[in-house]
Amino acid sequence: MALKRVAQIKADLLSCGVRLSSEGVLARRSRVRSGGAGPAEGITLVLEDTPASVPVSSAHAKASPYRIEEVGSSSSQLVLFRNEERLDIRISVLQEPRFYEAETADGIPYRKIALLHGLDCLASTVLQSCAFWGTDAGCRFCGIGLSLRHGQTVLRKSPYHLAEVAAAAQKEGVRHVTLTAGTTKDREEERVLSLEAARAVSRATGLPVHAQLMPPLPRDRMKELRDAGVCTLGIHVESLDPEVLKAVSPYKASIRFGEYLQAWKDAVEVFGRNQVSTFILLGLGEDLSRLVKGCCEISEMGVYPYLVPFRSIPGTPLADRKPLETALAREIYEEVAEVLADRGLGWSKAQAGCVRCRACSALPDFEEAIALDRARAGHGGGLVWEVTQSGPCLEACFAIRHEVFVREQGFFAETDRDDLDPVSLHILARRGSESLGTVRITPLGDGRWLGSRLAVLAAHRGMLGRRLVHKAQEEVCKRDGKRFFAYIQLPRVKFFQRCGWRCIEEIPDYHGRPHMLMEAPGAAALKRSELPRMEERP
Repeated sequence: MALKRVAQIKADLLSCGVRLSSEGVLARRSRVRSGGAGPAEGITLVLEDTPASVPVSSAHAKASPYRIEEVGSSSSQLVLFRNEERLDIRISVLQEPRFYEAETADGIPYRKIALLHGLDCLASTVLQSCAFWGTDAGCRFCGIGLSLRHGQTVLRKSPYHLAEVAAAAQKEGVRHVTLTAGTTKDREEERVLSLEAARAVSRATGLPVHAQLMPPLPRDRMKELRDAGVCTLGIHVESLDPEVLKAVSPYKASIRFGEYLQAWKDAVEVFGRNQVSTFILLGLGEDLSRLVKGCCEISEMGVYPYLVPFRSIPGTPLADRKPLETALAREIYEEVAEVLADRGLGWSKAQAGCVRCRACSALPDFEEAIALDRARAGHGGGLVWEVTQSGPCLEACFAIRHEVFVREQGFFAETDRDDLDPVSLHILARRGSESLGTVRITPLGDGRWLGSRLAVLAAHRGMLGRRLVHKAQEEVCKRDGKRFFAYIQLPRVKFFQRCGWRCIEEIPDYHGRPHMLMEAPGAAALKRSELPRMEERP
C-alpha cells in the first residue's frame, strides 16, 4: 500500500481508535494499559511496517468507524474494516515480549518497571507520581496515577532495576530507552532521578537514552544528562495555545513560555538539532492556524514538534472529550511534515525517544510519504518563496492562474488578469525550478489589504494552499497591514475557516458565482462602511 495511504489510515486510527470483537482472540489476549503518564488505553498495532498505539477502551474508540475482524481457522489473520469497507492493508498486533514474565530478585515483575513501546523502545516513568495530579493545577488529560492505582506499576523505579530490565529487553531487540521523570514540586529532584536512571541504563546496555523534563532546565544540568548517556531530550509544552494550555494544564501554563523557548534553545545547543522534541496534543480546542505557525517557529529552532492526537482516558476529567476530526488531523500532519522536510528535520534522525518510536503519532509516516513524493518528482529541496511585481516569477504566477482559473475552472473565458495586477504583490511558491502555486496581495490604503488569486497546480494540492494563505498573512504583517480580507468561493469557505479566517458577508453574485467576504485572524472587526468597494474586489 502507498505510504501516504498508510499514513492517513494510521492518523485516523490514532485519533478515533478501533473496535475489537468481544468474542475475538485479539480482545482476549491483548492487555490494555490503564492510565499512565502518556497515551494509554490502547494496543500496539503494526500497519504494514509502522507501529501505531491505537485506543480501544475509550468511549470514542468503541464508536469508531474502524474495526478489526479475525479470520482463519485459528483467528490468525487480522483484517481492518472502515465501516463496511475492507481495507487492503497488512495489519498485525505486537506481541508482548518475553521479558515481561521475569521478576527482579525482590519479586517485582519486569513489566511493572518498564514497558515496550512501539517496535523497539523501552519506556518507564521513573517516579510514577505527579504532585499536581488530581488537583486543580494538574493536567486534565493525564492518567499517571491510574496505572499505579490499578497495580500495574510501582511508585519509584530504582536505577538498578531499570538497568536490569533494560539489559533483558535489549536481548529481545530493544534499541533505545525513554525515561519520564514524573513531576515533583522540586525541579532538581526530577533532574537527579533522571540523571541516576540514565547513567545506570547507559552503563548496563550502551543504549541511547531519551529523557523528559520540564523547564526551567539549566544548561549545566543538560550537559550532565548528556554525559550520563542521554542522547535526546523531550521538553513537552502540550499546547502552543496559551488559553487552551491554561484550561487543560494549569500548572504547565503557569510556567512562562519564555522558559520553554530558552530550554529548547539551550537543549539544541547541547544535544543538537533534531535531538530535542516537544509533545503537542491535537484536539484540545487549539487554534489550528496558530498551531501550524508555532510548529514552524519551533522547527526553525531545530526542535521536533511531535504531534500526538489527544485521546480520552477513562477516569480523567477529559474522559468524554471527543478527538479532533480525522480530516483535520490529516491536514495538520501533512502540513507540518512539509515544514519539517523543508527544515531538514525527521524522525529517523532522532537517536532515541518518542520521535524515534513513532507509535503515537502519524507525523513520521507523513514525512516518509512526502520524501517519497519529492524523490519521484526529482527534487529534494525545500519550498522557496518569491515575492514579486515583475519578471519571470510574475509570468510564472500568471501561468499558474491561467491553468487553474481559465482552463481548469472556466472561471474566466480568456484571462484572469485585471487592473489589480500592476499594483499588487505576487507570491510564488516553487521548489527548485518548478513553480507550484501563487497568491496575490493588494494594498487598499489605511492599512487594509486584499488577498486574491490563490491557485495551486493540481499535482501539488494538499497543504500548499494553506501555506500560501499563511505566507500571504505573513507578508501583509511585514508591511504593517491592519486588516486583511478576501472574497472566497463558497466551497472553499470551510478551508479558510480552518485557517482561522471568519465570515463577514455573503456576496450572491460575483463573477457569476456566490462568494463570501472573509477576514484573516487577528484583524480588527470590520465595520460595514469599511468593506472594500466593488471596484476593489478581484
